[in-house]
Amino acid sequence: MSRPVRPVRSVRPVRPVRPVRPVRPVRPVRPVRPVLLAMLLALPPLACRHGHEPSDPPPPEGGAEAPVGYPGTLRSPAELGPDMQWQQRVTAHWEGKARSFDAVLTKSGDELLLIGLGPMKRPGFVVSLRDGEVELDNRSPQEVPFDPGYIMIDVQRVFFPWIPGPAPADGERSHHRDGEHVVERWAGGHLVERRFTRDDARPPGEIVVTYEGWDAGSDAPRRATLDNGWFGYTLVIETLVQQRL
Repeated sequence: MSRPVRPVRSVRPVRPVRPVRPVRPVRPVRPVRPVLLAMLLALPPLACRHGHEPSDPPPPEGGAEAPVGYPGTLRSPAELGPDMQWQQRVTAHWEGKARSFDAVLTKSGDELLLIGLGPMKRPGFVVSLRDGEVELDNRSPQEVPFDPGYIMIDVQRVFFPWIPGPAPADGERSHHRDGEHVVERWAGGHLVERRFTRDDARPPGEIVVTYEGWDAGSDAPRRATLDNGWFGYTLVIETLVQQRL
């Protein structure tokens, strides 16, 4: 005997599909100040949250647009004095903000090496200059969207000789080199200030480096401050330990 057929359940009405929200357009990426971003890459957990997005520097009056990038010529490390290794603390200031990291700067023969240390004193990035080539070993999760040579330019502007010949014990001296005018001020046999301006005023303004805390027999001061008027940031570099190799 066949079983009775169960009644078919009524089909529930299909819910209407919600309209898809329009996708917001992606904002264009603005140019990043090269050297400042390099400093922040040493702190990988902060790099994504505190990126800096400035406008390009204004063009000189009556001239064309200022070039994008950081002008300057890197010199061979063999020209930069004795071999050495310095342990440093770097603090970058811009628009009321500040970020710090530890670094090791080494000059050996024809090689200049900068290691930016992140959390647990592990390398966040390594920049090397040898045989006229700059190489970057980036160990952070962020890409570096600029020439790593920008980092080395700031290092050389602050710490290495720019004007040939003996320096005065007291007074000023100046020199033109690769399209830049460099002026130094000395007091008591120590460098106290160095200024860089572009001959073509592109970018306009100047870079000013000041030095304080020279110890007897030291190759670097305890504190150097680079005030970059071209791109609007300041680097305070404290040399904690220094030795010749």
